[in-house]
Amino acid sequence: MSISDLEMKWINFTKNLRIVGVLLIFVMIPYLAFVLIPIQFILTMVALRDISSINRELNDPYLKSFRSRYITAGIIKLIGSIIVHVGAAMIATILFLPSFFYPYDYYYSYGFFFNIITAPITVFIIGFVFMIIGSGVEVGAWDNLKLFVFYNKELFPEGLHYDTTSIEQLRTGALLWALGFLFITIIIGWILQLIGYFNMSKVAKGVTKIGPDTYVTQDFRPISPPAQEPQPVDAFKFCPMCGASVAEGASYCVECGVKIVN
Repeated sequence: MSISDLEMKWINFTKNLRIVGVLLIFVMIPYLAFVLIPIQFILTMVALRDISSINRELNDPYLKSFRSRYITAGIIKLIGSIIVHVGAAMIATILFLPSFFYPYDYYYSYGFFFNIITAPITVFIIGFVFMIIGSGVEVGAWDNLKLFVFYNKELFPEGLHYDTTSIEQLRTGALLWALGFLFITIIIGWILQLIGYFNMSKVAKGVTKIGPDTYVTQDFRPISPPAQEPQPVDAFKFCPMCGASVAEGASYCVECGVKIVN
């Protein structure tokens, strides 16, 4: 069964996210992350090209918001990572500064050491705050992508119709990063995002290339973008985000505040 161009763009997007996930394995390694995070950001921009191409056909507000928020989150986290590593390098230099530069008693006196260590710690904290803010923005991006998938199930291969689990894993991981001041949540968030990135790429399973621009699959069914017609109000009985009951004609969920597309 041949696969549509729209599906292929989505599959390419998820494949590129898998590469981003591979780099995520190594970003917890100090100083190596300083090199890998900019590369990860570039690969993220490459992945989002397919999202931009898809949205030129669909003009979906959720997909547009996902792309803009994800880019914003990536930029903020990139800046934060650079600042964090600069601060960490400054702290390491001070802690391992040879004592012969200063008299031993003077160097390790409380007043001198406090004054010299304050600046790099401040730099480190500022970078850490940037990364927390970026993760908070990323939570909103995954919320938008989840809503896009929910309202456009018919656009996707059958295996992904109702499966937003991987997106939820990525959202939860970003949320735990945003709670990074608790430290342990960073590790849990890192693991969840790693799983989420790899689960997203499972949509490409079973796709075979048989020509320069031709792909076939037995698992997915080809479809065309639906006509841009408003969906009936009574089609929405539950909020797609939190699952709460939604009254007919309501524009927003009373539980979580998410906008209901009518």
